[in-house]
Amino acid sequence: MKALALLLLLAPRGEVVEVRDQAYVDGPDAHARKHTLDLYLPKGKPGFPTVVFFHGGAWRQGDKALYGGLGRRFAEDGIALAAANYRLSPEVKHPEHVRDCARAFAWVRSNIARHGGDPERLFVMGHSAGGHLAALLALHPKHLEDVKVPREAIKGAIPMSGVYVVPALPADTKGFLKILPEAFGSEAEVCRDASPATHVANTLCPFLVLTETNDTLRVRPSMELFRAAVDKSAVKDFTFLDAEDRDHASIIVRMTALGDDPYRRRIVDFIRARCK
Repeated sequence: MKALALLLLLAPRGEVVEVRDQAYVDGPDAHARKHTLDLYLPKGKPGFPTVVFFHGGAWRQGDKALYGGLGRRFAEDGIALAAANYRLSPEVKHPEHVRDCARAFAWVRSNIARHGGDPERLFVMGHSAGGHLAALLALHPKHLEDVKVPREAIKGAIPMSGVYVVPALPADTKGFLKILPEAFGSEAEVCRDASPATHVANTLCPFLVLTETNDTLRVRPSMELFRAAVDKSAVKDFTFLDAEDRDHASIIVRMTALGDDPYRRRIVDFIRARCK
């Protein structure tokens, strides 16, 4: 995790306006750190689209501060990035993570215009646990409804390296997989509800789903289940993209580098095509 953090922070500043630590929850329930987001805004390009980004970290670690390089690269391409924190397990369980993501999205929709962005051009993106959350937010009707935002407000979803089927595992699960009962509990119906694959029939926006080919954390089987659910439902406008020769970290770390990156370019093209 420390190596990933160092690599993500290496990219230098470009012509980007940065606005840090914007609180997206007010009142007694607000968490001073976890209910905040950072904005990376294109300089001098009003009406830009915005990606609301959710970090990875197995629903129990990670922070928006690691993604400054990613935000600057997108902003340099004329696309704002809002990197949001959310509360983590084991302090909270599902649905609190995605509930926070919905509140962050609602804040961006209400506030991006005063920073120069277009509230009708909003996208969600996430990596790893954040990929799961971005997909779930775009597919499950409840979470945006709870914050009084129409699901049509999401113009596209870009989950990377996500978990799309959450297995119900015993509470005493050992090893790395214990993160799942910590984050979602062990009830089969709760885990099914937390699985983006369960909700593909609700699709209202296009999806670009990226998964690394060097499958260090074994996320590809979950992606394949997601793809099978999409095929079975016959929903349209899903693109599944293999990130060749990338692993769970490098799929996103390389997107922060100066110069062109083919997978960042695919995401930029996906967004631009839906903003015409």
